[in-house]
Amino acid sequence: MEQILNEFEKKIESHLKEMNLELADLEYVRDGGYNYLRVYVEKMDGTTTLDDCIDFSREIDGIADELIEEKFFLEVSTPGVERRLKKPKDFVRFLGERINVQAKSNIEGTKKFIGKLEKFEDDTVFLLDDKLEKIVEIPLSKLKKANLIYELPNGILNSEEE
Repeated sequence: MEQILNEFEKKIESHLKEMNLELADLEYVRDGGYNYLRVYVEKMDGTTTLDDCIDFSREIDGIADELIEEKFFLEVSTPGVERRLKKPKDFVRFLGERINVQAKSNIEGTKKFIGKLEKFEDDTVFLLDDKLEKIVEIPLSKLKKANLIYELPNGILNSEEE
Protein backbone atom coordinates (compact mmCIF):
# COMPACT_ATOMS: atom_id res chain seq x y z
CA MET A 1 0.00 0.00 0.00
CA GLU A 2 2.90 2.36 0.71
CA GLN A 3 3.94 2.23 -2.94
CA ILE A 4 0.39 3.10 -4.03
CA LEU A 5 0.29 6.04 -1.60
CA ASN A 6 3.63 7.31 -2.94
CA GLU A 7 2.31 7.10 -6.50
CA PHE A 8 -0.93 8.80 -5.45
CA GLU A 9 1.06 11.61 -3.80
CA LYS A 10 3.01 12.19 -7.03
CA LYS A 11 -0.14 12.21 -9.15
CA ILE A 12 -1.97 14.77 -6.98
CA GLU A 13 1.01 17.14 -6.77
CA SER A 14 -0.06 19.25 -9.76
CA HIS A 15 -3.60 19.54 -8.36
CA LEU A 16 -2.22 20.72 -5.02
CA LYS A 17 -0.14 23.45 -6.70
CA GLU A 18 -3.05 24.44 -8.93
CA MET A 19 -5.29 24.95 -5.90
CA ASN A 20 -2.59 26.58 -3.72
CA LEU A 21 -2.71 23.69 -1.25
CA GLU A 22 -0.04 21.64 0.48
CA LEU A 23 -0.27 18.00 1.47
CA ALA A 24 0.00 17.79 5.27
CA ASP A 25 -0.55 14.04 5.61
CA LEU A 26 -1.86 11.01 3.80
CA GLU A 27 -3.03 7.69 5.22
CA TYR A 28 -4.90 4.58 4.21
CA VAL A 29 -6.58 2.94 7.19
CA ARG A 30 -9.19 0.34 8.04
CA ASP A 31 -11.69 1.67 10.56
CA GLY A 32 -14.96 0.05 11.63
CA GLY A 33 -14.81 -2.51 8.84
CA TYR A 34 -14.33 0.12 6.11
CA ASN A 35 -11.25 1.35 4.26
CA TYR A 36 -10.46 5.07 4.20
CA LEU A 37 -8.02 7.08 2.13
CA ARG A 38 -7.52 10.20 4.25
CA VAL A 39 -5.90 13.19 2.63
CA TYR A 40 -5.04 16.17 4.84
CA VAL A 41 -4.44 19.46 3.01
CA GLU A 42 -3.85 23.04 4.04
CA LYS A 43 -2.97 26.46 2.74
CA MET A 44 0.25 27.76 4.22
CA ASP A 45 -1.46 30.99 5.33
CA GLY A 46 -3.95 29.01 7.43
CA THR A 47 -7.04 29.99 5.45
CA THR A 48 -8.08 26.52 4.27
CA THR A 49 -11.86 26.30 3.90
CA LEU A 50 -14.39 23.49 3.64
CA ASP A 51 -14.88 24.46 -0.01
CA ASP A 52 -11.14 23.94 -0.61
CA CYS A 53 -11.45 20.39 0.76
CA ILE A 54 -14.59 19.65 -1.29
CA ASP A 55 -13.07 21.02 -4.50
CA PHE A 56 -9.83 19.12 -3.97
CA SER A 57 -11.74 15.91 -3.25
CA ARG A 58 -13.52 16.24 -6.60
CA GLU A 59 -10.20 16.85 -8.35
CA ILE A 60 -8.48 13.73 -7.01
CA ASP A 61 -11.35 11.25 -6.72
CA GLY A 62 -10.62 9.67 -10.12
CA ILE A 63 -6.91 9.37 -9.37
CA ALA A 64 -7.62 7.48 -6.15
CA ASP A 65 -10.05 5.15 -7.97
CA GLU A 66 -7.41 4.37 -10.63
CA LEU A 67 -4.83 3.31 -8.05
CA ILE A 68 -6.86 1.52 -5.37
CA GLU A 69 -8.80 -1.53 -6.46
CA GLU A 70 -10.65 -2.35 -3.24
CA LYS A 71 -13.65 -0.40 -2.00
CA PHE A 72 -12.72 2.66 0.09
CA PHE A 73 -13.98 6.06 1.17
CA LEU A 74 -12.03 9.18 0.25
CA GLU A 75 -11.85 11.82 2.98
CA VAL A 76 -10.23 15.20 2.42
CA SER A 77 -9.84 17.55 5.38
CA THR A 78 -7.44 19.89 7.11
CA PRO A 79 -4.93 18.40 9.55
CA GLY A 80 -6.60 20.23 12.46
CA VAL A 81 -5.18 22.23 15.37
CA GLU A 82 -3.43 19.20 16.87
CA ARG A 83 -1.98 18.12 13.54
CA ARG A 84 0.53 15.31 13.23
CA LEU A 85 4.15 16.18 12.59
CA LYS A 86 5.87 13.68 10.31
CA LYS A 87 8.18 15.33 7.83
CA PRO A 88 11.29 17.38 8.63
CA LYS A 89 9.59 20.48 7.20
CA ASP A 90 6.76 20.06 9.76
CA PHE A 91 9.21 20.27 12.66
CA VAL A 92 10.98 23.28 11.15
CA ARG A 93 7.66 25.07 10.51
CA PHE A 94 6.42 24.62 14.08
CA LEU A 95 9.58 25.54 16.01
CA GLY A 96 8.65 27.11 19.33
CA GLU A 97 5.32 25.29 19.57
CA ARG A 98 4.29 22.80 22.25
CA ILE A 99 4.21 19.23 21.00
CA ASN A 100 3.43 15.71 22.19
CA VAL A 101 5.92 13.02 21.15
CA GLN A 102 5.88 9.23 21.44
CA ALA A 103 9.12 7.36 20.79
CA LYS A 104 9.41 3.77 19.57
CA SER A 105 11.80 2.94 22.40
CA ASN A 106 12.94 4.51 25.67
CA ILE A 107 14.88 7.75 25.58
CA GLU A 108 15.88 9.18 28.95
CA GLY A 109 13.88 6.35 30.56
CA THR A 110 10.53 7.07 28.88
CA LYS A 111 8.73 6.93 25.56
CA LYS A 112 6.37 9.91 26.03
CA PHE A 113 7.36 13.56 25.98
CA ILE A 114 5.47 16.84 26.14
CA GLY A 115 7.15 20.17 25.76
CA LYS A 116 8.40 22.98 23.55
CA LEU A 117 9.95 22.18 20.17
CA GLU A 118 13.25 24.01 20.53
CA LYS A 119 15.13 22.94 17.42
CA PHE A 120 15.16 20.50 14.52
CA GLU A 121 18.54 19.59 13.11
CA ASP A 122 20.13 16.55 11.41
CA ASP A 123 16.82 14.63 11.47
CA THR A 124 16.63 15.10 15.25
CA VAL A 125 13.88 16.75 17.31
CA PHE A 126 15.16 18.83 20.24
CA LEU A 127 12.35 19.09 22.78
CA LEU A 128 12.39 20.97 26.09
CA ASP A 129 10.46 18.36 28.07
CA ASP A 130 8.06 19.60 30.77
CA LYS A 131 8.73 16.74 33.23
CA LEU A 132 12.45 16.27 32.72
CA GLU A 133 12.99 20.05 32.55
CA LYS A 134 15.76 19.63 30.00
CA ILE A 135 16.20 19.29 26.27
CA VAL A 136 15.72 15.76 24.97
CA GLU A 137 17.08 14.71 21.57
CA ILE A 138 14.74 12.43 19.64
CA PRO A 139 15.97 11.12 16.26
CA LEU A 140 13.25 10.82 13.60
CA SER A 141 14.19 7.14 13.29
CA LYS A 142 13.00 6.62 16.91
CA LEU A 143 9.83 8.69 16.46
CA LYS A 144 6.57 6.78 16.63
CA LYS A 145 4.20 9.75 16.62
CA ALA A 146 4.30 13.51 17.14
CA ASN A 147 1.62 16.18 17.09
CA LEU A 148 0.99 19.79 18.03
CA ILE A 149 -0.74 20.56 21.32
CA TYR A 150 -3.53 23.11 21.09
CA GLU A 151 -3.92 25.36 24.10
CA LEU A 152 -6.72 27.83 24.65
CA PRO A 153 -5.59 31.45 24.78
CA ASN A 154 -5.07 32.81 28.30
CA GLY A 155 -8.22 33.90 30.03
CA ILE A 156 -10.65 32.36 27.56
CA LEU A 157 -12.16 30.04 30.18
CA ASN A 158 -12.08 32.70 32.89
CA SER A 159 -13.84 35.45 30.98
CA GLU A 160 -17.20 36.47 32.40
CA GLU A 161 -20.24 37.41 30.36
CA GLU A 162 -21.10 41.07 30.54
